[in-house]
Amino acid sequence: LFAAAWAALEGSIVLWGLVLAVFICLVWRQLGESDGLGVLALGVMGAVAVFWFGLMATAGNPFAVCVEAATSACADSSWWPFVEAVAPLDGRGPNPLLQNHFMMAVHPPLLYVGFVGFTVPFGFAIAALIRREFGRSWLDRTHRWSLIAWVFLTGGILIGGWWSYEVLGWGGYWAWDPVENASFLPWITATAFLHSYLMQEKRGIYRFWNVCFIVVTFLLSIYGTYLTRSGILQSVHAFGQESPSVPWIFKLGTIFLLFLGGMFLLSAYLIFRRRKLLRSNQRLESAGSKESLFLYANLLFTLFTIVVFFGVTSPIFYRMWTHEKLSRGPEFYNPRVIPIALLILLVMAIASIAPWRKGGWASYKKRLGLPLIAAFSSLAASIIAFFSGGASARADFASRPLTYFYLLACVVLSFFAATIFIDEYFRTAKHLRQAGKTGFISSFPAAFRANPRRYGGYVVHIGIVCLMLGIAFSSAFKVRYEKVMTPGDLATFGPYTVRLVSLDHDNLNADLKKVNQIRIWAKLQVFKGGVPICTLRPERVYYAGNTEQPSYEVAIHSTLMRDFYTLMAGFDLEKGTAVIGVFITPMVAWIWLGGIFILLGGLAAFIPLEKP
Repeated sequence: LFAAAWAALEGSIVLWGLVLAVFICLVWRQLGESDGLGVLALGVMGAVAVFWFGLMATAGNPFAVCVEAATSACADSSWWPFVEAVAPLDGRGPNPLLQNHFMMAVHPPLLYVGFVGFTVPFGFAIAALIRREFGRSWLDRTHRWSLIAWVFLTGGILIGGWWSYEVLGWGGYWAWDPVENASFLPWITATAFLHSYLMQEKRGIYRFWNVCFIVVTFLLSIYGTYLTRSGILQSVHAFGQESPSVPWIFKLGTIFLLFLGGMFLLSAYLIFRRRKLLRSNQRLESAGSKESLFLYANLLFTLFTIVVFFGVTSPIFYRMWTHEKLSRGPEFYNPRVIPIALLILLVMAIASIAPWRKGGWASYKKRLGLPLIAAFSSLAASIIAFFSGGASARADFASRPLTYFYLLACVVLSFFAATIFIDEYFRTAKHLRQAGKTGFISSFPAAFRANPRRYGGYVVHIGIVCLMLGIAFSSAFKVRYEKVMTPGDLATFGPYTVRLVSLDHDNLNADLKKVNQIRIWAKLQVFKGGVPICTLRPERVYYAGNTEQPSYEVAIHSTLMRDFYTLMAGFDLEKGTAVIGVFITPMVAWIWLGGIFILLGGLAAFIPLEKP
């Protein structure tokens, strides 16, 4: 009941406005005397709040009386003045996909805090542009609030992937769905800012990049909200279908576009007018310096954003011009974003050991020895593992050589990057021991305490490595099986053997209006090498909100190296049969493990530095 408040369009707008009000209150409480920048930033945020509360008072009014019209559809009485109707005694409840997991109470609020949180750095960026202030005050406050929003948005995206993995019954966690991409876009640009910020903090450069990243992140969060709530996209996540009787000028999509356009024009005008102030007098001295590598990262993040933005937006214009639908799925995104992601991984690793100002092979060779050994060792081990797979592995390679090339590149770069991060941490601990400040064991926590932001960033990067390895292997080697079984049957799925113990169900004659759900489940006993390893219970559930199509409740046995994922794809209670679907997917757990590292590293950045 609590989570149902934001399960529909108007409730989500209320949640957005409520979160925005909390952020504005927090910023207001931190304002000091004569804080002109903060006061003006608060005014910008207040203007954004006027838009959201204006939506609540007009097109997205959550307090309008919802009536049961003659067509049995739930309609806003303000748009149906000639229909005699009465308010229903009870609502129809959320979509069944939103009822069968507790993540409905976690995932949307985390995303909203992330989305709304970027209003604060946007407010400070616009205030700095107006006041011509680009000093430390603007930078530190923008970074702090951006990091808070980034952590919440990261958590929301990761939990959304986990939710999709466990609810939809397709064995995946990311499908490049337009609404998934709408949350991913501001994450990319915010990540770019959190890296580029370091260059302005240390060297006073990339001010133009930083202002642009902050502005674009805010605009993309509004754009993502427009995609989700305007009804312009067809997606399992979208919920913005408006009544055709609403005049186009009052449609939510139109209102969002007008607001988005206004914010874009204001930001572009201010950036153009302050372009000279945003320039840096310093020049890059070497193509291999840390400053140059961060520039390469900015360019790669920008290219990543452009590819995803084009993939999300182009189907809209295609449908407008041709009146036909265009789908952009993995076949569009993967060939384009995988090379960019691998290059980001490479730059991320080298930038950690790159020298300031000047860079060349002489400055790298002492630091790259161990990482290169790790990279070549992983390459050799991968080749040996491939040839040990026999004829079937060679046939699979022949059918998709590019997939294997990307997989091999991911493994090599991941070991290369992880070794750099770990080696750098051990070097710091060693220096502390040699200086006589700590002992062997205490040197490791002492190294972290000495610079939690830096090593928190390393933890984030280790998480990215784990995430990329998990995505690479789970995408390349996922296998699906399906078999019709009756109680007592045994079936083999790869290295596993499954016995259907029983097929049971709730009272099929129960009143769904009272019980809300009726479950049908299969009890499975899973063996590996003749040894029982677990008992699983995949289900299908009929909800009152959708009595035609039962929802999935999957059951998963997960280890660090492999997931055994089961679902009841179909059933026939009269014949006593069930269609058991199985996905065997390697290293999915590495994705969730990497996500934990990313969140812990992000939180570590808030730990204050130890005073000398």
